[in-house]
Amino acid sequence: MRGRILENSSPVSHDGLETTLQAANAEGGASEAHGLLAGIICAGGNTAQEPWLDHLLGENTLSAAASSARDQLATVCDDVLCRFNDDSFGFDLLLPSDDVPLSVRTEALSQWAGGFLYGLALGGIREGAELPENVSEVMKDFYEISHARFAYEATDDADEAAYMEIVEYVRMSVLLLHEELQPVPVNTRLQ
Repeated sequence: MRGRILENSSPVSHDGLETTLQAANAEGGASEAHGLLAGIICAGGNTAQEPWLDHLLGENTLSAAASSARDQLATVCDDVLCRFNDDSFGFDLLLPSDDVPLSVRTEALSQWAGGFLYGLALGGIREGAELPENVSEVMKDFYEISHARFAYEATDDADEAAYMEIVEYVRMSVLLLHEELQPVPVNTRLQ
């Protein structure tokens, strides 16, 4: 599963972004920020970084830490946009690496899913909106995932396998939502 986690192929690592966001006193960590961006893009196709950056960094724009965070976040944004437009389904979640305890990875996945749902709202998807049934189902699943907690530290192979399956489900669901919520423009459709 290592190859499916963005940290191994992205120009920005989870740990590096997490450290930078903490230094900048950002509203959220690396996984939540990545989910938030993915949700905004899925909902509105909005490639403008400002709403996302403003939410994460707020008024903190003058410090060196905020400047560094903005640079890294811009790189993340460019990477996500590129991956959403990649025909090889190259989009991945920005999560801690596999050597981090499962409880920490589960919490990060929970934060990612919560960030994604909030991003959908920031991108214009409103509660009660008319949405395709599969979009509504995915949103319900993500809500459940966003509330997931790991109750104990001892893990086994079944727990790892379940985590990897959920990560893959979230990844593929995000690609599905991006496709469902971003119809192909008329001028690029086959005639």
